[in-house]
Order: sequence, then C-alpha cells, then structure tokens
Amino acid sequence: MSRARELRALAERVGATDVFALRRVAPERVVNLDGFGRGAGWGGNLDLDPTGEPFLTEILSAGLARRSGGTPQRVFGPYWSEAAAGFLAEEFLVVFGGPGVEGAADGEVEAAGRRVAELVNEVPVEKLLADELEVTKAALEVASMRPSSLREAALGIATAASRATSCEFGAVLLHGPPMTVHLADDGWVPSASEEEIIAALLPIDSALGGGLYVEQDVAASPFPYPPLAFQDGLVARCAVRLGSRGAVGLLVVAHTLEAPRGFTMLCQRVMGAIADAAGSVLEDLVEA
Repeated sequence: MSRARELRALAERVGATDVFALRRVAPERVVNLDGFGRGAGWGGNLDLDPTGEPFLTEILSAGLARRSGGTPQRVFGPYWSEAAAGFLAEEFLVVFGGPGVEGAADGEVEAAGRRVAELVNEVPVEKLLADELEVTKAALEVASMRPSSLREAALGIATAASRATSCEFGAVLLHGPPMTVHLADDGWVPSASEEEIIAALLPIDSALGGGLYVEQDVAASPFPYPPLAFQDGLVARCAVRLGSRGAVGLLVVAHTLEAPRGFTMLCQRVMGAIADAAGSVLEDLVEA
C-alpha cells in the first residue's frame, strides 16, 4: 500500500478529515512534512514555533491533547476545525482534525499517530515542485494583465489574489486621490458602503510596514473594525502594500466562516509574488 493510501486509511480509522505530521526539528520549531487532507496539501508549508501554540504545547507536555466545540476554531497555525486530537510520537506531533475525531478513543488516536510517524519522513518532491509552479502561475497571471484603467487593474488584482489563495474576500485599496476600494468580483461582499470598508482598512494600511501582515485568527485582531471583523464573518486575513514603499495602495484577502482556515507559508509566498507583480502594473497606470 502506498504512503498516501495508508495515511488515508489511518485518517478514516479515527474519523479525521485532515492529518498533519509535524516533525520537531528544534525545541522551538516544528514543520509539517505530509499527511492527509489539508495535512497533505500543506506539506512543506507549515513552519511553527510550538511554544506559541497552546494546542501544540499541550501535546508536548501531556502526550495527548484534544480540542472540541460546536463551531470551527483555530487549532494551531492556520488550521481551523470543529474538533482535533494530537499525539506525541517521538519527534512527531501528529494532529488529527475534523468533527469525527471527537468520537475516537485515546488508544485509537495513539496507535494511528505512531503509524503516521513511522510512515512520514520527508515532503514529497512532487509537492514541492507543484508549490513552486503555483507561485509562478499566480505572479504571471497578474503581470500579464493589460488593464485600461486603475479601476480595472484593481478589480483584476483583487480577484486574482482571492482566487489564488482560495479566499472568499479580496480587496484593493487605492490611495488616490481620491481614495477608493475595489472588491473581487466574486465571493463574499460585506453589507456596507465603500466609505465604511475604507474606514475598516485604513488602520491596517496605516500600521503596515514592509512585508506581509497576517492574522490567523481575526477574533484576536488589533483592528476589529466592522464590516471586516470577526463578528462580520471573517476568520483570517492577509494584507500587503502595493507599489514602491506601498505608495499605490493595499491588497487584502480574507477567509470567512464559509471555509475557515488561515494562511500557510505557500499562501504568503503567493501573496508576496502577486504584490510584486501588481505594484508594477499599478505604477505604470499611475505614471501614464
């Protein structure tokens, strides 16, 4: 039986929809090598400090930890689920997620966790190659745009970014003047005016320095402003400035309760690549 098929069988054994094989490579670092469901999809794309993750810390101290609740909650890193169980198997923290895990006995979780640790030893090479292709494809889609106006460019960039990161919400804030906001042409749209959306994004834009800004749980955000707050349906958010020194605007994408999750390292790389390409597209139009 192939590794992928056996990992699937182990997931089914404990009622999991996702399995993560998090290998501890240093006291303050774990990386996800492979798994099932999102564990496989996120292979090579989670690099976490377990001391900053309560669930992972509990696994390390107790050997076995559980989370459960009637609604999705952040379990660790970008992973959200209604229920999860984690087991310490030597250098591996094996996490099983999904509502079915709640009914799995501790002994079943332990046995399945040990076997997962025996099976997984590296990130599949084909997964690494696929990730590189995904980053390149996202950047190329934006770089090859030929918009006739800033509005058309902003709409295209917001839509491309939300699709590339599998987000339900995407927006580009252009500094102007006048300042305007442009939402992705599909997905979730807040019930609010353009002025209200701009007001919710401005504090992020003002506080954001260089690089990416990532919130894996908007419930703990320092920017809890409606209509883009946790109570409005957002669960995770990623933002990056556009143009040289962020002069042109801000790109924001977000996940909602419709499909709760956060942002992996791959998602963040995709956002960075899109922002680099988008900055050039927008600056050309500003200078024209």
